[in-house]
Amino acid sequence: MNGFINVLKPAGATASDIVVCLKYVLHEKKVGHLGTLDPGACGVLPVAIGQGTKLFNLLTDKVKHYRAFFTFGKTTDTLDSYGQVTQSNGFVPTKEQLVKALQAFCGEIDQVPPAYSAISVGGVRAYKLARGGEEIELKSRKVTVHKIELIKQKSDDTFVVDILCSAGTYIRSLARDIAQACGTIGYMSALIRLKSGCFDIENAYTLDQIRELKDKCIVDIMYPLQDLPTYVLDDKMYWDLDHGIKIACEEFEGYKKIYCKGVFFGVGEYIDGFLKLKYYLKGVN
Repeated sequence: MNGFINVLKPAGATASDIVVCLKYVLHEKKVGHLGTLDPGACGVLPVAIGQGTKLFNLLTDKVKHYRAFFTFGKTTDTLDSYGQVTQSNGFVPTKEQLVKALQAFCGEIDQVPPAYSAISVGGVRAYKLARGGEEIELKSRKVTVHKIELIKQKSDDTFVVDILCSAGTYIRSLARDIAQACGTIGYMSALIRLKSGCFDIENAYTLDQIRELKDKCIVDIMYPLQDLPTYVLDDKMYWDLDHGIKIACEEFEGYKKIYCKGVFFGVGEYIDGFLKLKYYLKGVN
């Protein structure tokens, strides 16, 4: 079994819980999710199966699409609905104020991750330190928000916002910072991931469906590589390619699917005049 399953993660389960479940259902040892999703969030969680796990680094750095619920006028220690309320002022921005504030969060921005996050601090996860009552100062980092827009006002204090962003963007931090820009406090009360790279919620499977259909839920390992261009080597290069010998090639940008004699070898890149096979997947397809 080699490929990917587009899992519709339920709220309450961790990404690791999903991996353990799939290992048991599929009787497969090599299983790994492509980028975590908070336990309280639901939606798309792509999971690699078998040789698909080799593409982890290639596929985790993809654009994500979220539908977030931001509640204003109070906040929690975890910046989501699972935490304890730490402040309350009752001030909720108007739609007009919120739309204006959102404009400043489109593009490359500096963002400080939440204290309750999986970021390592001195070898310890930040959330473990936070739970222990330690004060944590996390460094800001660059993330990119490609698009952010108000969808609707769900209730008196809660708004629904759609966000298209780079990997590594914390939506809980956006909730905190957007609230501050509106002159108040806030938190992320719910989150749905609608898309992760090429994996869309419309094609996601629930855990019950996966238990029933098993390997029928797996999409081909080539599925997330469909938009990569193809690079075909001369047949005489087959032995060199198969034995890891350097192969001179013409310059190209980014990654390409590498073929020789009709065989898919993996994903390669151009480095200093030579072809480097970054992800070796010979014959997997």
